[in-house]
Amino acid sequence: MKVEHFTALADIVGRRVRVSWEVVLEPGEGLAAAPELTLRRKERDFEFPAPDGGSDPFLVYDSVAFPPAGTTVTEVDLGETRVNGGRVVTTAASVSRPLQGVAVEVLRRTRAIAFDAARNPIRLREEILDVHDRAAGLASGTTYYYELTGPTLGAQHGAFRAVATPTEVHRSGRMMYELLPGIVRRHDVSKGPARDTGAIPEAAPESGQLRRFVDLFGAGVDHLRSRADGLRGLHDVDNVDHRMLPFLASWLGWDLSHEKPIPIQRHEIKYAAHLYRVTGTIPGATIWVKRLSGWDTQIKEFWRNVLFTNDLGNPSEPDDRGSRTVDTSDPEVLAAIGTADDTVDYVTETGTGPGVRFATNVVGVFARPEPGDTAADVVRKRARIVNGAGLFLPVNLRAVVVLDADAVTRTADVNLGLSDSKDENG
Repeated sequence: MKVEHFTALADIVGRRVRVSWEVVLEPGEGLAAAPELTLRRKERDFEFPAPDGGSDPFLVYDSVAFPPAGTTVTEVDLGETRVNGGRVVTTAASVSRPLQGVAVEVLRRTRAIAFDAARNPIRLREEILDVHDRAAGLASGTTYYYELTGPTLGAQHGAFRAVATPTEVHRSGRMMYELLPGIVRRHDVSKGPARDTGAIPEAAPESGQLRRFVDLFGAGVDHLRSRADGLRGLHDVDNVDHRMLPFLASWLGWDLSHEKPIPIQRHEIKYAAHLYRVTGTIPGATIWVKRLSGWDTQIKEFWRNVLFTNDLGNPSEPDDRGSRTVDTSDPEVLAAIGTADDTVDYVTETGTGPGVRFATNVVGVFARPEPGDTAADVVRKRARIVNGAGLFLPVNLRAVVVLDADAVTRTADVNLGLSDSKDENG
């Protein structure tokens, strides 16, 4: 058994979303092998909190607890079709709640079971019509994020996530109908046959056959108009469909972190312009390195450690001590050697090989890998910093990554060539 083809689409009728998936049965498996599935919905992103055992505010459908408590279910037989020598049997279960004495549909499950020529079930397709468990339905123009979970699905979240934006009900069908000549509307009295379809709105036989025919086109016009109205919200970074974020980022020349959660992607786009303003500064370099590697770092300009002859400093500025040799009697100075707080002055290094850092055009990135980083992660993240130095440093400067040697095990050092805690961008 496997689950596939998980999709979410705005229904042609406004304020509704159709969410569907298929269950493929293995030979010998019956319908009882269908997995227990839970469908959840939220706005803005897929960051669903774990259920706390109480009522789940994000729950749309639970195959184990269907129908929901306090509802009435009406089964509707949608008939049978022949496909590739087999047959497909389709039924719908309309779930309704009483609202001011009137039954209102709040959920609908349509199930299509495919049988082979030997009458063995081979595939099960389920479709959930989501109306937010209320008469008003979903909020039109709001993008909803759906996730299908179950004990047999594992952690393949990418395959069981979908996004849909419901449209609005503009009642274009009524407007088009009222534009017809009055004589035509006066004789439109042929209603549909009475059927036990529960509270399904589109199955109501009250309107005449001409009105029901015009409503087919009205629903399409409503859908088209809503899509056009939705173009105004494409610049709303906080609420736009996350699939539009890469296009917004490209307008800013921003390389979006596609592997990051959606809230972080939205944050990057919103504050990209602010980050551009501080690019080339120490705070800007700190933020960029954090983005590239995830490490908390300390940025150091190594020109401060370059020895200049006859530089006695400025007595009126305590921070300008000039260039001098190391005071070996100061334990704090000796303890800081090789760290970001190193105050010793060194002769300029003219090379660009490994470990060369003391030059006027070198900026150091002192970092300590995270506890969960493997040696391969350290190599990859360090390379991202070095190769991406052009994003946060002027073109005439180069970056040197100095790692805390204690954070990388000796075995990893030997295997991956990390015998030195220094790295550079030559």
